[in-house]
Amino acid sequence: MMEKTGTRTGAAWGILFGGLAVFVAAPALLLATGHDTIKPSADSAKELSLAGALIPALAGILLIHGIPLHAPRLLPEATDRRILLRQATTLALIAFLWPLALFVVSEVGYSALVRDIWALAKPLVFLVLPLVLLRTPRPDPFLLRHMWRPRQTWQWLAPIPAVAVFGWLSVLGPLAPPLPSAEDYPDPVYLAVGATLTFFTANVLEEVFFRGMLQTRLEALFGRWPGILLASLLFAWLHLPTHGQGSLPLTLGAIVAFQGFFGLFTGYLWSRYRNLWAPIAAHTAMNTLPLLLM
Repeated sequence: MMEKTGTRTGAAWGILFGGLAVFVAAPALLLATGHDTIKPSADSAKELSLAGALIPALAGILLIHGIPLHAPRLLPEATDRRILLRQATTLALIAFLWPLALFVVSEVGYSALVRDIWALAKPLVFLVLPLVLLRTPRPDPFLLRHMWRPRQTWQWLAPIPAVAVFGWLSVLGPLAPPLPSAEDYPDPVYLAVGATLTFFTANVLEEVFFRGMLQTRLEALFGRWPGILLASLLFAWLHLPTHGQGSLPLTLGAIVAFQGFFGLFTGYLWSRYRNLWAPIAAHTAMNTLPLLLM
């Protein structure tokens, strides 16, 4: 069943305006302080222009909005909002506390440990733990089984322009960073293992958790855009331990401008089409496609 979100609550309006303020302020403050380029990650020697981070996401959002002009809101109906709130709160706490714990560990001198466990711990934190905690109620209207195989043809075809344009602008467009070279990854075995691990723990698992599990419930509670904004900010927060830019304020601004806007794009992809393969494809274009083209 489809659920109409209805009149927004005070909390929903607060999330909407607060989230919008953060997404406007972050790039504005980066520009105002002379930081018009950012590092995609803490260990990257290459820099990406702020425009190169924002324009692909914004272009993709415009295409999602226009294709198709009218689309049903494919949101499951919440039979018990108290259970829904408890589930959403549980997932949001996981999304907030795990990166915070890793950031603290990194700040006290164990950044190498954080890098070592970063990808390997994700399946436990973002898949096993949520599935254990969300075992009730049964049946759960927000189970993802049906989201892996959308039944309507338009759910498969409509996302293609947005994902294709986003991928081209991000990887090959005039504002895209240089493609990696063989010198960056001299060991092909290391490259293959790393790319495979990234595909499953980032491209797939992050979309399952942040879009499929978390955002869906936030949308059911607060409406489409408050849900997308809050999930995108938590997705940006995920990158706090590994995408440091020097100072904490600069890091926070950078992860909102880079990962946060990417989260807005993939979040809208998920919200409009309810086809989890669409945000996974966008995530793969961002993380994996450059390695295939090197």
